[in-house]
Amino acid sequence: MKIQFRDLIENAPAAPGIYKMYDADGTLLYVGKAKNLSNRLKQYLDISKLETHKQVMRTLVTRVEWETVATESDALILEQEWIKTRKPKYNIMLTDGKMYPMLALTTDEYPRLLKFRGKISQRRDVYGPYPSVMALNETIKTIQKVCQIRTCTDTFMRNRTRPCLLHQIGRCSGPCTIPQESAYAAQVSLARRILTGDSEPIIADLSQQMQKYSAALDFESAAAMRDKIAALTHTSTRGMRHTARPTHTGIDWAGGVDDLEKWLGMKINRAGVFDNSHLFGRSPVGAMIAFTPDGFDKAAYRHFKLRNAAAAGNDIAMMSEFVTRAVARGPKLDLIIVDGGPAQWNIAHQVAPDIPILGVTKGEVRDGDEHFIMPDGSVYRDMARDSRLFLLLRAVRDEAHRFAITFHRATRAKSVTASRLDEIEGIGPARKRAVLHHFGSVRAIADADLASLKKVPNLGPAAAEKIYAYFHSDMI
Repeated sequence: MKIQFRDLIENAPAAPGIYKMYDADGTLLYVGKAKNLSNRLKQYLDISKLETHKQVMRTLVTRVEWETVATESDALILEQEWIKTRKPKYNIMLTDGKMYPMLALTTDEYPRLLKFRGKISQRRDVYGPYPSVMALNETIKTIQKVCQIRTCTDTFMRNRTRPCLLHQIGRCSGPCTIPQESAYAAQVSLARRILTGDSEPIIADLSQQMQKYSAALDFESAAAMRDKIAALTHTSTRGMRHTARPTHTGIDWAGGVDDLEKWLGMKINRAGVFDNSHLFGRSPVGAMIAFTPDGFDKAAYRHFKLRNAAAAGNDIAMMSEFVTRAVARGPKLDLIIVDGGPAQWNIAHQVAPDIPILGVTKGEVRDGDEHFIMPDGSVYRDMARDSRLFLLLRAVRDEAHRFAITFHRATRAKSVTASRLDEIEGIGPARKRAVLHHFGSVRAIADADLASLKKVPNLGPAAAEKIYAYFHSDMI
């Protein structure tokens, strides 16, 4: 049977990430990035609209894989890693690094920061690549604020008779007219540490300085330290890739639905998959995605905001309300799939007794613990992980999870206030002050990873995990 490209990309998620195309021999042909994998891969369907070399490549593709990441910038960095290490044949335009902005520290008497696009061999002390020129410019601005390294050309520097405006606003130490060999060398060394990710000791030192200025009521100097901490923290976390969710290769959708029908002994015209999302009971929402033998039925997707405030944080009560509302208002479902165990299965069965209910293990798929609660209440544990049926069920559950989290994030964003740390249970004034002193701003705290939060003095691992969960974990 001839493989159809449409089938290979049928279940690509609408999320940032990279896609990898392989030929029949398993050779990696091409790696690309996307803000929305589903939309990007659909651009390959009309082969006549592709560049000539991509038209040839498309005819060779027999397998497509993808990997999701947190942001489009992360996708760009991950794409470059794959291209540099695997050198796919059809990525010729990307293999020399010319498309990515880089940063270098020159080896002059007074080294300067230099941004460029080109081969790494052209410069020494190269850092990057950066996901965008904007990201690179922000990094340069940070180094200027913290280290006061020059960015001017050698000709400009030699012809100065007095420091330029950057010196006046505190972003350059003015080596053009102010002798400072040893001091400047120390700042260059500091810049190298920042650019290689060794920022934690620097942040701790700046935090101590900020507290001293605050205690002495020197609020202007304290604010300057705060700004440096915020800028430095933002740079140290920029470009870090978040752990990707499980990837899905293209699956045989029609075959998977056919296997599902045979397994359950029923005909499925449309099935609904339910998932809840909340954060310690806050911003509780639900979602239902739908699928048919032809794929996801996005016109039938539904969002739910919880009406029963007393049920917030109670997954069972939330599931009860959302399934009830979905069944009452349509669309017509032949099967309901719930993400969870016996409790979720039972409540769905109670509120929708005329529709078969299939329960799927809650959480990410892990070796040995995945199981399914059948419509008759029995438990099934022996499904082959590489079967069409298992891949289908995993794909629809992950789509429901994605859809619920996307809505939850949007809902939560509308209710965010300036005192976001006040909303986190167990984070009192002392801990809030400690984490703000360490990072400099709520934005920097939100961007921090768990390891960085755990390094905050006087915060503690439990509080660090709560703060990280507030900003990063959407499914409790």
